[in-house]
Amino acid sequence: MKKQFCKTMSYVMTAALLLGVSMPSSPAAAKKKAPKLSTKKVSISVGQKKTIKLKNGKKAVWSIKSGKKVVSLSKKKKTSVVVKGKKAGKAVVLAKVGKKKLTCKVTVKAKKPAVTKAPAVTTAPNTNKPSTAPTATPTAVVPTPTATPEQGEAVKDITIDMTKVGDTEFSSSPATINFSSQLDARFDLAYFKEVKIGYELTFEGEDTSKLTAGKIAVAGTTEQLTGFDDGVAFNYNMAAGATSVSVAFDEKVTGPAVGLNIQPMDAAASYGWPETLKSVKITSIVFVARAGATYPAAGASKPTPKPTVAPEFESSEFKYDGLDQNWIDKNIDPEKPVVALSFDDGPGGYTGFVDNGMKIQKALTAAGAHATFFYIGAHIEHDEDSRNEVLAAKEAGFEVANHSYDSNGLNSVGPEVIKEKIAKTDALLSEITGYKHFLFRAPNVAYSQAMYAVIEKPFIDVSIWSQDYQDKTTKDDLVNNVINNLKDGGIINMHSVHDKTAEAVPEILEQCKDKGYQVVGVSELFAIKGKKLMTGVKYNNAE
Repeated sequence: MKKQFCKTMSYVMTAALLLGVSMPSSPAAAKKKAPKLSTKKVSISVGQKKTIKLKNGKKAVWSIKSGKKVVSLSKKKKTSVVVKGKKAGKAVVLAKVGKKKLTCKVTVKAKKPAVTKAPAVTTAPNTNKPSTAPTATPTAVVPTPTATPEQGEAVKDITIDMTKVGDTEFSSSPATINFSSQLDARFDLAYFKEVKIGYELTFEGEDTSKLTAGKIAVAGTTEQLTGFDDGVAFNYNMAAGATSVSVAFDEKVTGPAVGLNIQPMDAAASYGWPETLKSVKITSIVFVARAGATYPAAGASKPTPKPTVAPEFESSEFKYDGLDQNWIDKNIDPEKPVVALSFDDGPGGYTGFVDNGMKIQKALTAAGAHATFFYIGAHIEHDEDSRNEVLAAKEAGFEVANHSYDSNGLNSVGPEVIKEKIAKTDALLSEITGYKHFLFRAPNVAYSQAMYAVIEKPFIDVSIWSQDYQDKTTKDDLVNNVINNLKDGGIINMHSVHDKTAEAVPEILEQCKDKGYQVVGVSELFAIKGKKLMTGVKYNNAE
C-alpha cells in the first residue's frame, strides 16, 4: 500500500511539472510581453527622420504630446510612425495602446553643416571629400561651411545658423549680430546678389506709428559693426507689419561680411529707438548667390568691383579753411590721446532758436577744448540768433561743417537733389564764415552710391555714440556712453539741440581731461594724427 501511494504521488508531481512548463508560472512572465516602444529617447537633426515602432502590441494611436513646432509625424501605421525634426528643440511623441500610454522623448538638434539636399541614394556620399566629377544636383542651402569648397564650383546660397550668433533679440540700440565665424575664407560679397533677413517686431500695445523707418546694414569689418554704421550695403525698409527685408549688393560691393547692424528709428525722436517698440528679433539671414557665380579657380583673382554711379570728381585732399595749426602746436600734446567732439542738427533747435548750442560753445571755451558743429542749412535760416550761433562758433575757433539743408536722408534721392541741398548749405556757411570748404556728415548717417559720386567732401561718420538722440537717454547715460567708450582717434557724436546734451558737455570735458584725453574738432584730429582727409571717402575715426 505504501509503495502504491509513493508511485501515485510521483505521477502527480510529474504532471504538475509538465503543466508548469506549458503555462505562465507568474504575472512576471506576462509582463515581459506588455506593449512598449522600440526606444524611449530619440536624437535627430533638423530635417532628419526616425522610425519609432510598437512592440508587443497590435495597434497604437500616434500623436505629439508636446513640441508640435519641433517635430512632425508621418506614415502613421498600427505599429510604427516616422518622426521628423522641424526645428531645434525638444518634443514628446505619444502612443496610446488601449488604455496604456507610451512616450518617446525626442531631441532635435540644429542642422549640421555641409548637409547635402540631394535625393536619397543607396550609397552614402563622402561629405568630407567632394567628388571631382560635377553632378547635376540641385543648388543646396549651405549653412556654415566647414570645408573649403572645390575650386571652380558654383557659389551656393548661404544660410546663417541663428543658434550660433549670440543674441538675436534686441530692445534698444546698439543692436548687432556677428556671423563672421560661419563664413569660409573665400566668402566674397561679389558672389552674392542680396542678403535676405527675416525679423519679428513686438510692440507695446497697438501703436506702431513710432517706427518710422528701420535700417539694416551689412558690416564689412568689425569696426563697422557698431549698431549704427551703414557698412557696405544697407536699406531703411524695416516696417511694422512686415517680417522680412532684403539688402541688395550692386556690382561695386565686394569683400567680406562680418555681421548686421539693426537700427529701428523714430523720426520724431531724433531717429532714436521707437518708444512703443518692445523688441526686434532677427529670425533668419540668407545670402543669395548670383546666378552663374563660381568660386575662382586656383590662382585666379576675385571679381573686381564695378562702379554703378560714375564719380563726378577725382578724390583729392581736403583742407578746412579755418584749421589753425598754431592753436594745435600751442595746446595739443601729440603723444597724448586725442578725440574729436562733434555736434549735429544746429544751429538753434528744430523749429526755432534755443541756446543750447551757445551753452556748449561756452563750456568748450572754458575747458580749452574744440569741436566740430555740423549745421543744417534750413536751421541757419530760422532767425538772426541762429546765424549768430554759426558766426560765434567760427570766431571761437570751432569748426563749422555741412549737415545738408534739412534732416531728410539723401540716400533715397537722386544726384541733382543731393547737389542742390549740399550747395545751399555751403552757400549759407560761406556767407557767414567766409570759408569755402566744409566737412560733411550725412543726415541720419545714411549713404548711397549717388552721394559718394556727387558730394565732393570727406564723409564724417562716428565711432563713439552718445545716444543723446534717444528720449530715454538721460544726461548721466550719455556721459557714460561717451566716457566708457573713449578711444584715441575716435569721433564722438552728440546733438546741440538737446537740453540734456548742453548739461552733459561740461562733465564730459572734465572727465576726458581726468583720463588724459584732449578734445578737438574733426579736421584738427586728423591733422594731429598726420592723416589726410580725402574727398568722397568716409571716416569714422583717425586711428
